[in-house]
Formats: sequence, C-alpha cells, structure tokens
Amino acid sequence: MKYIGDYDVIVAGGGTAGSVAAISAARMGMKVLIVEQMGFLGGTATASLVTPLMSNGIKGNPDNSSIGREINERLVATGDAYPDNPSWFNPEALKYVLEDMCMAAGVRLLYYSTVTDVIMEGNSIKGVVIHNKDGFSAVHGRVVIDCTGDGDVAALAGVPYESGRVSDGKNQPVSVRFEVGNIQLDVFADFLNEIGYNGMKGDRVEIASVWGRNWPLEKIFREAVKSGYILEQDGAYFQAFTIPGKPGCMSFNCPEISNITRALDPYNLTYAQVEGKKAIMRLHKFMKKYFAGFQNSYICNTAVNVGIRESRRIKGKYYLKVDDYINCTKFDDAVARTAYPIDIHAVDSEGLQLKYLPEGEYMEIPYRCMVPCNVENLLVAGRCISASFEVQASIRIQVTCRALGEAAGIAAALSIEEEITTGDLNGVKVRKIMRDRGIFI
Repeated sequence: MKYIGDYDVIVAGGGTAGSVAAISAARMGMKVLIVEQMGFLGGTATASLVTPLMSNGIKGNPDNSSIGREINERLVATGDAYPDNPSWFNPEALKYVLEDMCMAAGVRLLYYSTVTDVIMEGNSIKGVVIHNKDGFSAVHGRVVIDCTGDGDVAALAGVPYESGRVSDGKNQPVSVRFEVGNIQLDVFADFLNEIGYNGMKGDRVEIASVWGRNWPLEKIFREAVKSGYILEQDGAYFQAFTIPGKPGCMSFNCPEISNITRALDPYNLTYAQVEGKKAIMRLHKFMKKYFAGFQNSYICNTAVNVGIRESRRIKGKYYLKVDDYINCTKFDDAVARTAYPIDIHAVDSEGLQLKYLPEGEYMEIPYRCMVPCNVENLLVAGRCISASFEVQASIRIQVTCRALGEAAGIAAALSIEEEITTGDLNGVKVRKIMRDRGIFI
C-alpha cells in the first residue's frame, strides 16, 4: 500500500461541515487534507441541491459560524445569495466559493477518493486508508475529523452508534431534489396569488404542499392525482424555492422517497435514484399542465446524490436527549445554538412531525457531542454527532452543521497545539474562540 503523506488534520468528507472544518483548522496554521468522494465541495448543499439554508430559529437568526457568515457574504457579492436573506443561495456558485476559500487557506484537496479503513494505535486513530482510481493509499494525521455525514470513519474505528428510531431502526425518508429552468416566474407568482398565496413576487417564490394541511396547492394536487398526472405519493411532500443567480429557475425539495427504512443500504439508494427520477418526470409533466408559467420549462438539474436526512449517530461523551431540547439545556462547552424544530419527515403513516420551542428559547450543543466515547483524536462533525433520533431532527440543518465543522477545526488545532488528545481538550476553549470570531455562542 502506498503512503501519501502526513498531515496535522485529515477531514473525511468536504461537505457542509467538512469544508468549514478544513478552513477553520487551516486558518489556525494546521496542515490539512480533505478526502472527498465527489469532484467538488459542499456535499448536501451542492451534490444533493439542498437550498436554501434553514434558519436556526433563534430571533434575528444570529450567525452560528463565522466561516458560514463569510460564505454567505461571498455569495451575496456575486449575486448568488439574496442580500436581505443570504440563506437563499445558488448551489452551483457555492462549489466555487468553498473551493476558493479552502485553497486560500492552504487546504490540500483530494477529490474522487473515499476513506475505506482507519489506522489505529490502541484506541487512538493515527490515519486513514483511502481508495481511488490509483488504488489504496495510507495517509497519517494527528487528528481525523469525520464529516462524512454518515459517521463512516467513526464506524470503521469501532465507535458505537445508533441509526434510525430506537424502536425499529427506521430512518427518515430520503429525497432526490431537482431544478427546473425557463419558468416565467412573474406569471407563476400571479397564479399563486390568485389561488390563495399572498404577496408572491416573480424574483422570490416559495411554495409547499402536504396532504391534509389545506394549503392552496393541495386542491390542484388532488385534481392531478384524480386525472392520473401524478400518484398519491407525489403530493405527500412538495416544496420549491427560487434560486438567486439563476433567473427563471426553481429548486424542488422533492420527491421524497418514504418507503426506504435503511438510508445507507446501496440498493435502497439506487432504488431512490431510479424512483426519484420517475417521480421528477411526473411532477414536471404535472407542473407544465397545471402551473401557469411552466409551459416552456425544462428539468435543468437533478441531484447527483440522494439527500439523506438521518443515518448513523455516534455515541459520544455527551448524548443529546429530547429533554435537552424541551428544557432548552445550556452547556459550558457549547459550540452551537439552535431553536430549529424537531423536524421528522414521515417515517410511517404519522406524516410530517414538527415540535417547536417557545419563542426566544434555544438549545445548546456541547463540544462533547463531537467526541467519540472510545476513540482518541477522532472528532465527528455534522448531522451524525451524538444525539437521539428526535434531537438529530433539529440539529441536522446546514447552519448548525457549519458551526459544528468550525468548532471541530478549532478543537483539532487546539489539541495539536497543546499536545493533548481531543478527548482531553476543554471545549470551553473552543467556545471562547468561536465567540472571539463574533459568533452568538
């Protein structure tokens, strides 16, 4: 097996958390490598086309991540995010912004590569084995940050984990998102206002429909099901947004593939892609028929990755519970805050479930949730941190994952500087640096 180098920090996965983690550590003087399976950064945001960013739910939507704020500012500067609401962004432009920021920070990028094994010395991780078209290679790192979203490195290292509901192991549904171009948005906005929406304008449109909520589009969906244009399942969850920087284009947070119970099974993911594309074709045909302004539209992009909401969740030094959410628990070593609801998509017949905190309240996420309980010098950032199924449904959004990535990069650098393990590092120090960077934490 080839040996390809030593790094201070290895980041597995260059997605929402990983790209920020790498930038964070590199800006603190660390030699950083990102191992990324795609040929670009951004993960869920770019490969799965997940836009816009959901708000953290805290009044004023204060910044969770200084690097996340910088990303938004760069997108606004190029017209690829709305100045008054940079949460709405152009996924294609984000690829370029993240890559530019990583290169400027001195991050080494290794695309088209996947971590397949870990190099252990006792209970401490010393590096990873990667695979790409050139074969298998070993790379050593003083700290490894698992930002795969699915806890892949942690699982390989023997970290215990959960996946799905504790009662039956079912994961939340996955989605295959897509974009439609050449929409006459002014015409479409007028149509929406006529059927019951208020104040829609052509440059910014947001629509949604689920069965049983009596939202304005539901009647149209019912008619289309009856006429055979779409299936009953196509109307279970429908959501779409305009995209800054892409005039006449909308991003669709659907179709949702709800009959998959194991989100990491490759056969299930293949099924999701195949059935997702069939549903996309049905939905587009339906919209061309029933939505004014869509008559000359076309499908211009389909997500290359299935959008996974929840899979593995590691067991860490602290395990976030439902009581922590309900009681708005605060922690000395908190590295992120959120009031985003517990947002569980239809695992079964119960349908979409939302649980909100009282206005003005929020929950904090401690550094210890990113520290595995039995492996040293491994950190986990993103949606697969140590949390229950229910709480993960709140902390999985991108603004929170960016904050966790930034914190992981800081923690990796501090532990190396202090010559201690990531498990021995006091998370209060991480919090202080995030505050010094101007973050509400």
